[in-house]
Amino acid sequence: MLLTIALVGLLRAMSPILPADHIARLALPSPVRVEGRLHAEPIRWAPDRTRLLVEAERIQQGAEHRSTRGVVQVTLYGEPPPLTEGQRLAAEFRLHRPVGFRNPGGFDYPAHLAREGIFLVGNGRADRVEVLTPEAPPWPVRIKRWAIETIQRHLPPVSAALLAGLLLGERRELPASADDAFRRAGVYHILAVSGFNVALLASAVFLALSLAGLPRRLVASAAIFLVLGFALVVGGQPSVVRATVMGVLLLLGLLLERETNLFNSIALAALLVLLWRPGDLWEPGFQLSFAATVGIVYLAGPWTAFLKERGWSGWLAASVAVSGSAQLAVTPIMLAHFNQLSLIGVVANLVVVPLAAVATTGGLAALLLSLAHEGVGDLLFQSLWLVLVALRGAVWLFAAVPAAMIHLPAPHPVTAVSFYAVLAVLPHWGSHRLIRCGDVVLLALVLVLTLWPWVRPPDGTLRVIFLDVGQGDALFVELPDGRRLLVDGGPGGERRFDVGERVVAPFLWNHAVATLDAVAMTHEDPDHAGGLPAILRHFRVRELWDNGLVDSPAEEVLRLAEKQGTVRRRLTAGDRVWLGPALITVLNPPAPPLSGSPRGPASDENNNSLVLRLDWGFASFLLTGDVEQEGEAGLLARRQLLAHLVLKVAHHGSRYSTTEEFLKAGRPAVAVISVGAGNPFRHPTPEVLDRLGRMGAKVYRTDLDGAVIMETNGTELRVTRWAPRTTDTLRLDWDP
Repeated sequence: MLLTIALVGLLRAMSPILPADHIARLALPSPVRVEGRLHAEPIRWAPDRTRLLVEAERIQQGAEHRSTRGVVQVTLYGEPPPLTEGQRLAAEFRLHRPVGFRNPGGFDYPAHLAREGIFLVGNGRADRVEVLTPEAPPWPVRIKRWAIETIQRHLPPVSAALLAGLLLGERRELPASADDAFRRAGVYHILAVSGFNVALLASAVFLALSLAGLPRRLVASAAIFLVLGFALVVGGQPSVVRATVMGVLLLLGLLLERETNLFNSIALAALLVLLWRPGDLWEPGFQLSFAATVGIVYLAGPWTAFLKERGWSGWLAASVAVSGSAQLAVTPIMLAHFNQLSLIGVVANLVVVPLAAVATTGGLAALLLSLAHEGVGDLLFQSLWLVLVALRGAVWLFAAVPAAMIHLPAPHPVTAVSFYAVLAVLPHWGSHRLIRCGDVVLLALVLVLTLWPWVRPPDGTLRVIFLDVGQGDALFVELPDGRRLLVDGGPGGERRFDVGERVVAPFLWNHAVATLDAVAMTHEDPDHAGGLPAILRHFRVRELWDNGLVDSPAEEVLRLAEKQGTVRRRLTAGDRVWLGPALITVLNPPAPPLSGSPRGPASDENNNSLVLRLDWGFASFLLTGDVEQEGEAGLLARRQLLAHLVLKVAHHGSRYSTTEEFLKAGRPAVAVISVGAGNPFRHPTPEVLDRLGRMGAKVYRTDLDGAVIMETNGTELRVTRWAPRTTDTLRLDWDP
């Protein structure tokens, strides 16, 4: 049955055939005026940025109007007018096909959007949105808004955000630090509406109405009605649909006096979800929800009995068995999608789940009492505040445990299959000797495959990987003896998507990196240094290299480096650093003319960038940061060793860098431009591409090629473009 469900999902999740009038098929101008209806509630994800899902109905090209269909995802910059689901609007948007960060093992954002039926994304100005119909939200939205507003009126901001997350899965107002604490403690699932919420709601309704003396069938009918209404209010996430279907089937069994088979209920819930949204088969929410549920149903019973036989009390045995079953069942999925393994989650759930249950049921009661009498509702809300504070305190305590959560590479498919085979056999451990032997062999295979990335010996290859981080720089170097260097960390900082946290760190985890021998911060611009705080929070860094001219934008990098005891090196031209067999020569910036000079010799941060030359065998790489004409002229005047095989093109291909004279001195055979797709600066500029072409350099670009992976044994260079999965090979008989 489960295999059939998976196959149905697989077939239906294949690339859909879009109708001829779908907006993704049209040759859209940029910008284009779109008229349509809001497909969902707006999401305010930054103070000046709002995300909309617009179900397009018409587009305007000049004076011509054309009918269309399809959902587009757009970001509004600025303060939008009041908007709600179902409302019609018109606005001018710049639309384009989504482009994610294409790196080995990275999250495929365009594929995720495609599974949601979204093939175009874009942006526009909030002050140019024209509202075509009055605000009239549907009843589920009105109820959800009322609930959130009521909670916020009675509780302090953080407690209100936590209760909204527990009751409605609404986590947008939860502080980032609190969100991270729930993840580290391994209890983040209580903030996602799931079977936990549905079971509490159904149980509370069933108990209250039963105590009121109502007939059993009437109680079951009322519970079904409220569970379905709750699902409509909180939304159609896979966990909600799964829990709702299973809850309704269980209540129907009571109503019809028939026993419900839990495995059949799970299978039916999965089938309904995949028939409705087949792409959910590949989504973490679907996989985690169903894996946890199957794990609990299959493993919790035998484990509870096993623990009781050894003298555990009933409630403790059941609690540990349920928490442990769910934790083990989702482990490969958590590692595959998030590289996360909680070591404290089973224990944390024993404390956090009961507190969350009290807060959730109390919160529902407080909302209902507020309908009858605001004062009585407020009294219960104030009592709940103590429970919410205790809940937050417990989460912070567990999150503070050293190594509460560790990060590991995504498991190989063979590892995941072997792991689940071990779990499948565990309830039958004592039935036969062959089963025990097979389980031990599979467990040994899992351990070997898990440990191999960490103990694998170096293969003598130099790897230089130019990561796709959008409009920024991040470059990972793995030296032949296994040492690792990271040059810059991609964009980050206030009001920015943190590429260090969301892109660079997962890449490093998937490459079994726990320690970086050195991190080089070429300069303090947010598109280079913004992602480095996340790196210093998650990885042990032995040395931090910088140009000694760090101001406020990168102060957090220095603070975190000092906190973990990282050695700081201030590099200037002429410094030479050996990392194992590879030599790194510093070419820029030159030493300040006067001791204690507050600024470097150049006029701005870009021209004070660290310029590093990496040499090993016949391979040489020139890493130029954002150095511009002034800095390049200084390099030429100082007669630096500029001849190189591979050039990291400065400043993302800006016309102010990569001058003709600089290229003639370096004569690169290969050039790599780290640049964001559709960036507003129009990088790389035609002038730079023309100069590189006339020099005969082979050009690779992260906006077109994704990550650019270079591997050399010292005599041959292999260059892989990750997005198209093509590889070029260059013999290193080139003489600088």
